[in-house]
Amino acid sequence: MTQREIEILFKTHYMRMYRLAASILYDEDESKDVVSEVFSRLIGSDITLRNDTAEAYLLTGVRNQCRNVIERKQVRERFLRLLPEEATDPKITNGEQLRMTELMQFIEEHLSPLSQKIFQLRYLQEMTCQEVADALGVSRMTVHNHLQESIEKVRVYFKSKQ
Repeated sequence: MTQREIEILFKTHYMRMYRLAASILYDEDESKDVVSEVFSRLIGSDITLRNDTAEAYLLTGVRNQCRNVIERKQVRERFLRLLPEEATDPKITNGEQLRMTELMQFIEEHLSPLSQKIFQLRYLQEMTCQEVADALGVSRMTVHNHLQESIEKVRVYFKSKQ
Protein backbone atom coordinates (compact mmCIF):
# COMPACT_ATOMS: atom_id res chain seq x y z
CA MET A 1 0.00 0.00 0.00
CA THR A 2 1.17 3.50 -0.69
CA GLN A 3 1.64 6.09 2.01
CA ARG A 4 -1.31 8.03 0.63
CA GLU A 5 -3.61 4.97 0.84
CA ILE A 6 -2.56 4.39 4.45
CA GLU A 7 -3.16 8.06 5.28
CA ILE A 8 -6.67 7.78 3.86
CA LEU A 9 -7.32 4.63 5.88
CA PHE A 10 -5.99 6.36 8.98
CA LYS A 11 -8.20 9.43 8.54
CA THR A 12 -11.23 7.32 7.70
CA HIS A 13 -11.00 4.65 10.39
CA TYR A 14 -8.88 6.00 13.26
CA MET A 15 -11.70 7.15 15.54
CA ARG A 16 -13.67 3.93 15.18
CA MET A 17 -10.55 1.87 15.85
CA TYR A 18 -9.65 4.04 18.84
CA ARG A 19 -13.17 3.79 20.33
CA LEU A 20 -13.08 0.00 19.97
CA ALA A 21 -9.69 -0.22 21.71
CA ALA A 22 -10.83 2.17 24.45
CA SER A 23 -13.97 0.12 25.05
CA ILE A 24 -11.84 -2.99 25.54
CA LEU A 25 -8.84 -1.58 27.43
CA TYR A 26 -10.34 1.42 29.30
CA ASP A 27 -7.06 3.28 28.85
CA GLU A 28 -6.57 6.18 26.43
CA ASP A 29 -2.81 5.82 25.97
CA GLU A 30 -2.89 2.06 25.51
CA SER A 31 -5.76 2.45 23.05
CA LYS A 32 -3.77 4.92 20.99
CA ASP A 33 -0.77 2.59 21.09
CA VAL A 34 -2.91 -0.32 19.88
CA VAL A 35 -4.21 1.64 16.90
CA SER A 36 -0.69 2.83 16.09
CA GLU A 37 0.59 -0.75 16.26
CA VAL A 38 -2.09 -1.93 13.83
CA PHE A 39 -1.10 0.77 11.35
CA SER A 40 2.62 0.15 11.79
CA ARG A 41 2.08 -3.54 11.02
CA LEU A 42 0.06 -2.57 7.98
CA ILE A 43 2.87 -0.29 6.78
CA GLY A 44 5.43 -3.04 7.27
CA SER A 45 3.45 -5.65 5.34
CA ASP A 46 2.63 -6.35 1.73
CA ILE A 47 -1.11 -6.41 2.39
CA THR A 48 -3.41 -4.55 0.04
CA LEU A 49 -6.83 -3.80 1.47
CA ARG A 50 -9.96 -3.48 -0.57
CA ASN A 51 -12.33 -0.67 0.33
CA ASP A 52 -15.14 -3.08 1.23
CA THR A 53 -13.00 -5.10 3.70
CA ALA A 54 -10.61 -2.47 5.07
CA GLU A 55 -12.70 -1.53 8.09
CA ALA A 56 -13.29 -5.14 9.14
CA TYR A 57 -9.58 -5.92 8.74
CA LEU A 58 -8.53 -2.90 10.82
CA LEU A 59 -11.07 -3.53 13.58
CA THR A 60 -10.06 -7.18 13.78
CA GLY A 61 -6.45 -6.04 14.07
CA VAL A 62 -7.41 -3.73 16.95
CA ARG A 63 -9.28 -6.52 18.74
CA ASN A 64 -6.35 -8.90 18.37
CA GLN A 65 -3.83 -6.31 19.54
CA CYS A 66 -6.05 -5.52 22.56
CA ARG A 67 -6.05 -9.23 23.41
CA ASN A 68 -2.25 -9.21 23.26
CA VAL A 69 -2.10 -6.22 25.62
CA ILE A 70 -4.47 -7.90 28.08
CA GLU A 71 -2.56 -11.17 27.89
CA ARG A 72 0.73 -9.38 28.62
CA LYS A 73 -0.82 -7.67 31.64
CA GLN A 74 -2.10 -10.98 32.97
CA VAL A 75 1.29 -12.61 32.51
CA ARG A 76 3.03 -9.70 34.25
CA GLU A 77 0.57 -9.96 37.16
CA ARG A 78 1.12 -13.73 37.44
CA PHE A 79 4.87 -13.19 37.37
CA LEU A 80 4.68 -10.57 40.13
CA ARG A 81 2.63 -12.97 42.25
CA LEU A 82 5.52 -15.43 42.07
CA LEU A 83 7.71 -13.00 43.96
CA PRO A 84 7.22 -12.51 47.70
CA GLU A 85 5.22 -9.43 48.62
CA GLU A 86 8.18 -7.43 49.88
CA ALA A 87 9.78 -7.68 46.44
CA THR A 88 6.78 -5.98 44.79
CA ASP A 89 6.54 -3.12 47.30
CA PRO A 90 7.63 0.08 45.53
CA LYS A 91 9.08 1.42 48.77
CA ILE A 92 11.60 -1.45 48.98
CA THR A 93 13.59 -1.03 45.79
CA ASN A 94 16.68 -2.66 47.29
CA GLY A 95 14.70 -5.78 48.17
CA GLU A 96 13.20 -5.84 44.71
CA GLN A 97 16.59 -5.53 43.08
CA LEU A 98 17.94 -8.34 45.24
CA ARG A 99 14.98 -10.57 44.36
CA MET A 100 15.30 -9.86 40.66
CA THR A 101 19.03 -10.59 40.82
CA GLU A 102 18.29 -13.79 42.69
CA LEU A 103 15.63 -14.72 40.14
CA MET A 104 17.95 -14.10 37.19
CA GLN A 105 20.71 -16.11 38.87
CA PHE A 106 18.28 -18.97 39.50
CA ILE A 107 17.17 -18.90 35.87
CA GLU A 108 20.75 -19.00 34.60
CA GLU A 109 21.70 -21.88 36.90
CA HIS A 110 18.59 -24.06 36.79
CA LEU A 111 16.91 -23.64 33.40
CA SER A 112 18.03 -25.04 30.07
CA PRO A 113 19.35 -22.53 27.53
CA LEU A 114 16.10 -22.76 25.53
CA SER A 115 13.98 -22.29 28.65
CA GLN A 116 16.10 -19.31 29.67
CA LYS A 117 15.66 -17.66 26.28
CA ILE A 118 11.92 -18.33 26.23
CA PHE A 119 11.52 -17.00 29.79
CA GLN A 120 13.47 -13.83 29.01
CA LEU A 121 11.66 -13.11 25.76
CA ARG A 122 8.26 -13.73 27.30
CA TYR A 123 8.60 -11.97 30.64
CA LEU A 124 11.41 -9.46 30.26
CA GLN A 125 10.81 -8.39 26.67
CA GLU A 126 7.04 -8.93 27.04
CA MET A 127 6.63 -10.82 23.78
CA THR A 128 3.56 -12.97 23.20
CA CYS A 129 3.96 -16.74 23.12
CA GLN A 130 3.48 -16.68 19.36
CA GLU A 131 6.11 -13.97 18.95
CA VAL A 132 8.54 -16.01 21.06
CA ALA A 133 7.80 -19.11 19.01
CA ASP A 134 8.37 -17.23 15.75
CA ALA A 135 11.59 -15.65 17.03
CA LEU A 136 13.04 -18.98 18.14
CA GLY A 137 11.66 -21.15 15.35
CA VAL A 138 9.73 -23.45 17.70
CA SER A 139 6.05 -24.21 18.11
CA ARG A 140 3.81 -22.19 20.38
CA MET A 141 3.17 -25.38 22.37
CA THR A 142 6.92 -25.75 22.97
CA VAL A 143 7.01 -22.20 24.31
CA HIS A 144 4.01 -22.88 26.53
CA ASN A 145 5.50 -26.12 27.91
CA HIS A 146 8.88 -24.51 28.67
CA LEU A 147 7.19 -21.56 30.37
CA GLN A 148 5.00 -23.83 32.46
CA GLU A 149 8.01 -25.86 33.64
CA SER A 150 10.07 -22.73 34.30
CA ILE A 151 7.34 -21.03 36.30
CA GLU A 152 6.85 -24.14 38.41
CA LYS A 153 10.60 -24.32 39.14
CA VAL A 154 10.67 -20.62 40.08
CA ARG A 155 7.58 -21.01 42.26
CA VAL A 156 9.03 -23.99 44.14
CA TYR A 157 12.36 -22.23 44.60
CA PHE A 158 10.88 -19.02 46.01
CA LYS A 159 8.39 -20.87 48.23
CA SER A 160 11.28 -22.84 49.75
CA LYS A 161 13.07 -19.55 50.52
CA GLN A 162 10.22 -18.15 52.60
